[in-house]
Amino acid sequence: MNTLRLALLAAAFACSAAAHAAPLLSKDEMKAHKVRIEEQYDNAQKRCRRVQGHARELCNEQARGERDVQSAELRMQAEPSPENDQKVRLAKAEAAYSMALIRCKPLDGSARSVCRNDAKTVFNEAKTEARLQREVATQTLRAENTVRERTAVADRINESQFNAARERCEVLPPEGRENCLADAKRRFGKI
Repeated sequence: MNTLRLALLAAAFACSAAAHAAPLLSKDEMKAHKVRIEEQYDNAQKRCRRVQGHARELCNEQARGERDVQSAELRMQAEPSPENDQKVRLAKAEAAYSMALIRCKPLDGSARSVCRNDAKTVFNEAKTEARLQREVATQTLRAENTVRERTAVADRINESQFNAARERCEVLPPEGRENCLADAKRRFGKI
């Protein structure tokens, strides 16, 4: 059971860093990715038809989970936000949970009950972690925006100070003007 629990935790807490790093997608790219995801799902469903019984149910659930996770990651890639990050994490947790429940089906009695309870516990932990990560992502985004705004203000101040220094240099005679401009460029990082 511990192996199942670790596997579920690993799947549920898998990082969506790739989605954060990717650029925003255009509408045409989004459509193409959605079509690709559905084609992969259809192909997986076709492969699942080759097996019977419990293995088929597992195969179908895995295909469905992969489709849901890919769709959530696509939304995150198209519109990065703490809410979409949470949706990706929840999609991964739900996929792992549904797979765990299907793996528990062949068990009998108390073993089945323990298996289901473990799966539910891991799922609840994953939901809590997703909520916490959303708060962390919101705070990080807020901090990044503050840094970006302060940097922009500092750049504007630096630019205005450089322009003022350049104007002061322009009133000097030609022999001193070049040295004054070179000094101003060096002081304000314009070299």
